Amino acid sequence: MRADSLLERIAGELGGRGPQRAEPGSYDVQAAVALMLRPAGEGLEFLAIKRAEHDRDPWSGHMALPGGRREEGDESLWATAVRETREEIGVDLESVGQLLGQLDDVYPRTRRIPAIAITPFVVAVGPEVVPRTSSEVEYAVWVPLHVVLDEGARGTLVHEAVPDREFETIEYGGHTIWGLTLRILSQVEQLLGRIGYSGEGAV
Repeated sequence: MRADSLLERIAGELGGRGPQRAEPGSYDVQAAVALMLRPAGEGLEFLAIKRAEHDRDPWSGHMALPGGRREEGDESLWATAVRETREEIGVDLESVGQLLGQLDDVYPRTRRIPAIAITPFVVAVGPEVVPRTSSEVEYAVWVPLHVVLDEGARGTLVHEAVPDREFETIEYGGHTIWGLTLRILSQVEQLLGRIGYSGEGAV
């Protein structure tokens, strides 16, 4: 399947169903992230970032998607995703991105994490888009989208903050994706299944 056809199918699937939003009152803070997709050969890549180490950040040092908390001046959660992506990696989604739709909200399952509802937006960008680092982002890496379908890339980890629980992971190039970001990618895995995409070069 060509990259442009895959993007069209993703947009069509996202447009054909309403995303599930977190129940009002179930969270104290709203946030938004951008799942950026760009063509790569016959497939697509998504952008993952490694968050910089900060003592006050519960996701310090984790692999994540660009994004952050909604601020008072943000007119919408999409505006939050645009602003945070610009601040974190220097990419202006309003000028170089095409909004394809949004996924279901995700939120922490542990009380150790603030009560936050995160809205993921799916955005197509061109192959020329190059992220930069910042005080919030240690580095960024493009990951082949078909990795989310690869059972061989799956693993588990035990985090020191929750030693009595195993978390599923995606491993790619020495990078470990887990937690809320993996739950967002699990939605992408389901979406790709609904449009009949089973991996790189598949129809």
